[in-house]
Amino acid sequence: MKTSRFDRRLTYALDDGEVPRIGDVVRVALGSRGVYGYVVGAPFAATEAQIPRLKLLTRTQAPRAFNEEGLALAEYLSDRYLCSLGEALGAITFAGAVPRALDRLYRTRERPRPERYPSVPARLLALIWDELGDGWTPQRLLHHPEARRVADAARLRGYLQTLQRSGDLERRRTFGHLAVRARRERWLSCGAAPARGPKAKALAALVRERGELARDEALLRGFSAEVIARAVAAGVLVEQAREAARGERVGRERAAAVTPTAQQQAAIDAVRGALDRGGEFLLYGITGSGKTLVYLETIAAALARGRRAIVLVPEISLTPQTAARFEDRFGGRVAVFHSALSDRERFEAWQACWRGEIDVVVGARSAVFAPLENVGLIAVDEEHESSYKQDTTPRYVTADVARERARRNGAVLIFGGATPSLERWHDAQTKRVALLRLPNRATGLPLPAVRVVDMAEELRSGNRRIFSTALLQALEQRLNAGEKSVLFVNRRGAAGFLLCRACGWVPACARCSVSLALHRAEGRLRCHYCDLQMPPPARCGNCGSDIFREFGVGTERVEEEVRRLFPRARVQRMDSDTTTRLGDHARILDAFAGEGDILVGTQMIAKGLDYPQVTLVGVVAADIGLHRQDFRASERTFALLVQVAGRSGRARPGEVIVQTYAPEHPAIALAAAHDYEAFAERELREREALRYPPFAALLYVGVIGRNRAHVERAARAYAQRLRDSQLAEVLGPAPYPIERVNDEWRWRIACKSARPSELRAFVRERILSFARTDRAARVVVNVDP
Repeated sequence: MKTSRFDRRLTYALDDGEVPRIGDVVRVALGSRGVYGYVVGAPFAATEAQIPRLKLLTRTQAPRAFNEEGLALAEYLSDRYLCSLGEALGAITFAGAVPRALDRLYRTRERPRPERYPSVPARLLALIWDELGDGWTPQRLLHHPEARRVADAARLRGYLQTLQRSGDLERRRTFGHLAVRARRERWLSCGAAPARGPKAKALAALVRERGELARDEALLRGFSAEVIARAVAAGVLVEQAREAARGERVGRERAAAVTPTAQQQAAIDAVRGALDRGGEFLLYGITGSGKTLVYLETIAAALARGRRAIVLVPEISLTPQTAARFEDRFGGRVAVFHSALSDRERFEAWQACWRGEIDVVVGARSAVFAPLENVGLIAVDEEHESSYKQDTTPRYVTADVARERARRNGAVLIFGGATPSLERWHDAQTKRVALLRLPNRATGLPLPAVRVVDMAEELRSGNRRIFSTALLQALEQRLNAGEKSVLFVNRRGAAGFLLCRACGWVPACARCSVSLALHRAEGRLRCHYCDLQMPPPARCGNCGSDIFREFGVGTERVEEEVRRLFPRARVQRMDSDTTTRLGDHARILDAFAGEGDILVGTQMIAKGLDYPQVTLVGVVAADIGLHRQDFRASERTFALLVQVAGRSGRARPGEVIVQTYAPEHPAIALAAAHDYEAFAERELREREALRYPPFAALLYVGVIGRNRAHVERAARAYAQRLRDSQLAEVLGPAPYPIERVNDEWRWRIACKSARPSELRAFVRERILSFARTDRAARVVVNVDP
């Protein structure tokens, strides 16, 4: 049995039934409770002394959660990223298909009189006894709007405990609840009895002709539910329910075959030559050079050898367009994994992988764990992207997991991108991976011309608007010519913050160490960390002035300004505020590809989107993120600028206009020159001098809790232990860049080490084991941040 707090392998007894497999879900007793667990070891013969102490496990009907390879990957995650095996298994399994044990509450008597519980609000008693009734979970009460008006979550839990201690409420544990199940269909086949009546005879004849008929199709053909039910009841037909087959994709015409360029063909040949032995490649190609064609051709070669493939993409906005190219090439044996899928769609695709019906998986970060067997090729597109780093436990790096999976399968691993991570570029320079180059665009067109506009000069000339004169003129030219434009700003909302012009007061989050961002369309100030919301103040909270100024610029403000300046333009906006529902990404991109003129967006629009009509890209504020407290800030700014610039001029000559207050900064100047190699050489020299990755391994130990003094004391004690180990250069402790989030204080220790395996073992044994006894603060370890 594995959970985040209980990380031991336990032994249970088997009955005489079928032996469970690795990854099967079973029900077991843990102390006095019944829980679900995973089988993580092979059966063995118990000794006579062991037999009396062993408890019996119970099999379940749940689908298999993982296989032997999945368990090995989970053990790799647990060891490398310092999490429990239970937490690692949570990353590789499909949670919706694993049954859960639920605690439900039941009334044992009529509603008690309020005076029996003077501390429990009468409104809460009425809600429990009159509305909720029996069989509800504690979570339902905690999220009930009426209950939340009565008390906060902590008090509600206390009231429930009071009612249970007195015996008026009883808690019972129930089993077998699945968050999602496979879709089931009902099928009709012929029975033994003869049909009577014209409708029954016609239905029976149709079923006999087909052999079997889906009940839904019979309804579509005009046979009523009553006719079908009577035929089944009379024995004319037999009805059976079974798991629905995964639907075939239909509708698109297959694109015409594309002949690879000489450079693409050289890359394809190099990868094909390694398919039988495995190997790693860095496919370094400028934007528009045709890396996807290389993936398609090499995957086809892997499939021809009877193997399978995984393609990883960095952003949800990239997935629909990229997945379409793979579906067009490989048909219905492609599965897509991304967050826009419903739980049932994801479950059906996951199960299709288990059944061997899928040859190619395309998806975001978690698709690296797709349950495919005999994987022959893994492609990690735009591998430098920060979204490939999981930000919750287990905090894995997708590229490293892909490398481990490729190693276990003897597969080829391709890292692709126009701006490879510096770690991967260093691997290529030191011959750890083979370097493949695509230095030209597949269309033969040059990269777009980039113009850098110094916004300080614009300000001195009297222009105080969001847009420079050059960008306004370029937008107007594209609108007049019927061409499309993309405006990029890597911040959502209308403004970074509000500021009182009389005293400088800024509305701040009450729970986090950040200012509140203005979202004008909602009429709200919002915290982008804990989502605290409030209306904009009418007056300053410090001096009472009613004169405020908006500082900073976000996607909402840019959209408003574009609509004001160009009222006839058809404008779409794409950020996390406009893509909250299933299908929003595809809807916005389809609208832009059709009648849209200008697309405004965050980094969602910067990668992989390929629209031939786009001839202008405007970077509204290139400085956002450039001066963050992050050793990767320059690398990320450079990559983002190159990627967003690459959206322009893919089928006809294009232009990029970059607005900045730091035109001489190397990240901006070299991005404008499309000179990745010069940037990488310069940045790697700095990293080596400061001993940052790839020249040393980096590990963060975070200490988080509600008591600020305790958090600081604990962080200093852990930092001293790490210094005493002499396994790393220890920096800090110091507050996180955002010290407080959601009423929790956060301090961090940075460790740079040339002995990463020993450092991880020390942290597990001497930091995490001690931290489990500290109830006032928790420790969060981030390996390779």
